[in-house]
Amino acid sequence: MPDLRKGYSNLLRPSPVEDLPVPWAEAEGDHNYTVTLFAFAWALLPVGFMVMMALFDRYQQHRITLASVALLMLVLAFVSGVGQRKSALLESRVQFAAANLASSALVLVLLFALGLEAYWWVAYGLVFGSVATMYVALNHLASCDATSLRLPWSPTDAIPTEALDGWRVVNGRWANGVLATKRIEDGAVLTLHGVLEDGSTFLCLDRLCPADGSPNIHAMGIDVVAFAALATVPSGEE
Repeated sequence: MPDLRKGYSNLLRPSPVEDLPVPWAEAEGDHNYTVTLFAFAWALLPVGFMVMMALFDRYQQHRITLASVALLMLVLAFVSGVGQRKSALLESRVQFAAANLASSALVLVLLFALGLEAYWWVAYGLVFGSVATMYVALNHLASCDATSLRLPWSPTDAIPTEALDGWRVVNGRWANGVLATKRIEDGAVLTLHGVLEDGSTFLCLDRLCPADGSPNIHAMGIDVVAFAALATVPSGEE
């Protein structure tokens, strides 16, 4: 049985749609949001108790503590989902959810530090808003099932940045991380990053968008022919 690594499958196949030059190949993603869904579901339990405390006057002294527990569980669910995609933090829905979570945490710290428990409703409103924005963000990430593209690449070779039109280049040489990013008009987020797998190095082009709305090669602003000409072809495929 092949060893399937997180994020990419070893079962590479030429794309039937993109008409990619060799040695570009499609790589099926292996993103699993089951743990994220489980964590998010559990986080809704203290949020439900928050709703009850907001409606009734009992256990008022535990309002801020309960909100802190709920926020911590929401953050764990958020990290488990966002951490699976290198492009996730470049997506506007994810950024809005992250900002909402950060605002909630800041307000809770201030309420604790300054003894402003009377303003518990501010923290509650932000936590409730975090639930909604997180749901939208994580639901979008789970729907982004477009395949990634990759090709073998020597870590000593420079990235042909002139073949990247409109991209923000982070690193001009191969590295095990993000090399360049781009957001195109239809909302898709593209990330070019390096991957080390079984001792081999690859360039991977991650498309954060649903498969049915995936942009074609020409719309992505990358010269795949120029990259293919510089790629390191494995000895068994020459």
